[in-house]
Amino acid sequence: MSITESLDIRPYQEGDETKILELFTLSYGGREMSMPYWRWRFQDNPSGQGVIYLVWDNDILAAHYAVTTVSMRIGGQESLAGLSGTTMTHPKYRGHGLFPLIASRVYEEMIECGMTMVWGFPNTTSHRGFICDLGWSDIYEIPMFRLMIKTHKIPPTESKRKIYELTEADDRFNFLWEKAQDDYDICIYRRRNYINWRYFANPIEQYDLIAYFDNDEIKGYAVFKRYQDELQVVDLLIKKNDVEIGKCLIEFIILKAIDVKANSISLWMNVVHPLHHALEKMGFQPEGPVTYLGGLVLNRRKDKSIYDFRRWYFTMSDSDVF
Repeated sequence: MSITESLDIRPYQEGDETKILELFTLSYGGREMSMPYWRWRFQDNPSGQGVIYLVWDNDILAAHYAVTTVSMRIGGQESLAGLSGTTMTHPKYRGHGLFPLIASRVYEEMIECGMTMVWGFPNTTSHRGFICDLGWSDIYEIPMFRLMIKTHKIPPTESKRKIYELTEADDRFNFLWEKAQDDYDICIYRRRNYINWRYFANPIEQYDLIAYFDNDEIKGYAVFKRYQDELQVVDLLIKKNDVEIGKCLIEFIILKAIDVKANSISLWMNVVHPLHHALEKMGFQPEGPVTYLGGLVLNRRKDKSIYDFRRWYFTMSDSDVF
């Protein structure tokens, strides 16, 4: 009898969190995931609770796979999708094919719930498994788009005049999203509740939110945080052709980087976005590390051109790493 025949595969049940966090530490070289963070990502998400399956060998948690539920705009329609993450196998149970076994159960439940696709950012260790074992398709290889501060001229102070720092998102962010959403074919819904959950309810990270105002209307926003000697622009939203507003937001962050003596700023930006071209002119360059973006369409009625990277709008905050 193979080892898999003696194992129990079932969905998450309340109380499993302790074993999940223990397996995380065991799987990721001693790193820890806090209970508040786990609850924030998988239970308190405004788009819905995550889809989580576990493999048990009696009281030993042998494997775990979870997706975070996300509300997305795909081809002009709102859809629920799953952001893949926290793939873990106990060291003693590796090499027995548990990963595709547990993933198939997760995807079956996602299909039953009407979720359109699963997608994410596999690391170099798991990438081959997602493509070869789970049938994912590669969508893009995302470089860090980086500007070294010491080589950049100080931007004009006029870039600060219409930009304000905020401590939460209000209904004006919903209005910005309603105006901008038609510019983005495949994109996470960036409404007020998502912004406040993703940045201000996060129990382990500290983010700064800035917005560009025209009178009392928000025309664009950016979110950034410090990581080591760099400011990372983890999110940014403008109407696609409001390039000058996007540049003003970035220039404000450049001034912040100079003020806090950061060496660089970085972001993710699809190469087809008009702001990418403007940032190139400012001196931004693609550099490592490079991150894989891939996915699997679960709804057979959906056009497989979902895998076309030109349709996607993504930022660092779409990943659970930043």
